[in-house]
Parts: sequence; C-alpha cells; structure tokens
Amino acid sequence: MPSSPNKLSKRYLLASGILLISLAQGAFSSELGQGESIVVDSISRSQILTSDSPEAEFSEKGIAKEASKSVGVESVTSDNVDVYVIPLGYGLPISVLGGDEFINLSADLPYVNVELPTGNESGLGDMRVGAEYFIERNNIIFKAAMDIKFPTGDEENNLGSGSTDFGFSLTGRKRSGDIGFNATAGYILRGEATVNSFKRDYGNVITLVGGAEYQLKPSFWVGTNAAFIRSGEDEFSVGGNNPGLQTLDLIPSASFRLNTDMTVVAELIIPIQESLVNGTAGAVEPDREVTMSFGFNSEF
Repeated sequence: MPSSPNKLSKRYLLASGILLISLAQGAFSSELGQGESIVVDSISRSQILTSDSPEAEFSEKGIAKEASKSVGVESVTSDNVDVYVIPLGYGLPISVLGGDEFINLSADLPYVNVELPTGNESGLGDMRVGAEYFIERNNIIFKAAMDIKFPTGDEENNLGSGSTDFGFSLTGRKRSGDIGFNATAGYILRGEATVNSFKRDYGNVITLVGGAEYQLKPSFWVGTNAAFIRSGEDEFSVGGNNPGLQTLDLIPSASFRLNTDMTVVAELIIPIQESLVNGTAGAVEPDREVTMSFGFNSEF
C-alpha cells in the first residue's frame, strides 16, 4: 500500500534533519580532521613529520648494521586539538635485494584532547601500526612505508575518525656534508565509518613533502619542508557531501642528537594556503592555526 503524503513528508523531514546535523558535524570534523590533519591523523603525521625518522640518521651515517628498539614521547599541539603520542619501534638489518637494507616495525599510541563547542573530550585516539623498508642507492636512503590506522578513538566525540585507513609512501633522503635534502610522496586510502547512525565515506588523501636541511654543528640539524596535502570530499549515506581540503604548509624543524641513543625534535607547521575541494554553497574554509610538534626518541 503506498505511503501517505504525511508519512512521506515526515520521512523527508527526518532525512533532511539528519543531513543537516551530518553536515554541521562534518564541517567541524573537517576542520579537525582535514584542516588540522597533521594533528589528528596518525598516518599523515608519519608521512609529513619525518625529521626524527631513522632515514635521517641513516642518510648521514649509513644504514644500521644491528637490530634496534626505540620508544619515545611526542606532543602535537594545535588550536583545537592536543595529541600526546608514545611511538614504539623495532628494527633489524636484512638482505633481500643485496646491499644495506633495514626493516622497521613501528606503532603510535595516541592520547587525544579535543576542544569542542559542547566542551572538552579526552581519551585514546586512533592507533597506527606500520612497516618501513630502507635501502641505500647512490648515497640516497630510500624508505618505502605502509601504515594501517585502526579506529580505536571514539568517533562520536571526535577522538578518531571511526574508519580503518591504509597509507603508502616513498621517501628519499640524502645528506652530504652540511647539506641535506628530502622528499616524500604519500597516499592515504581512507575507509568508511558509521557516526551517529549514518555512514560517512571519507575522501582519500595525497601528501607531497620536500625540503632541505643544514647542519649547524655536529648532531644538530635545522631545516624547512613544504607540505602539500589534498583530501577528497566525504560522502554521506543520507545524501550530500563534506568538501575536501587542499593545503600548503611550511614546516621548519630542528633535531638534536643528545647522544648515540636519544634524539630531540621540534617542528612547526605554519599554514600558508588552503582551498576547498568540491565545496558546496556556504561551505567555509577552516581557520587553521600554527601547529607545534615536540618530542624525543630513545634507542635501547
């Protein structure tokens, strides 16, 4: 039996209401998850904030010949989000293609504090595990990495995205004397999540990073990278979409190796430009603020 006009009208209003709520939440989540993606997304951090990655030391001293374990503490602070991370790593030399090679298994354990219009939320964020393969060719250290981000953060409270994501990246790094260069190309295949009873299909992300560094004194390097990030639009099961975001940032950094086992790193992410990807009428670009990252990593 056909539905009555009143029932159809109620269904239409309900669907419209859900869509409006979805888009409103999506707009705020976009600012957190895309405008401040380096802060919120653990795979983006692993691809973009690379100054303390093993290839930095490898490009200066050569690939390690012994197995290593590492643990650290990192804080990433932005306008609306603070992330505190315990990075873990275990690596060992291998010989697959011949020559010097190294494989490193890594994980990030994040604790997130988010400032929302309804109040602050804190708790476990989305965990990342990854594997990085290093090889040296023509005095350049190459790193191929794969990451998986698990939805361990509470997506209802913006502590995580609610999706399982996969990241892939390739990095090249070279240090010669007091000068160094690096470049990274990455892609993040983002999944689908159910938030407040509706499905959200996240747009995929492209990251391009490159820059130079200079050795001020032994064990003390400073540098600047440029990071281009393009995230596609999110699609909602109830119709409509949340526009993606395209950004350009400058990232000055400093790293200091305290001894043979410990490195301290500080980085600033300075927004330069942003534009919406497939933005709808009335969509507003996020007002991004400077982000600061500081931490140390110790081998044992």
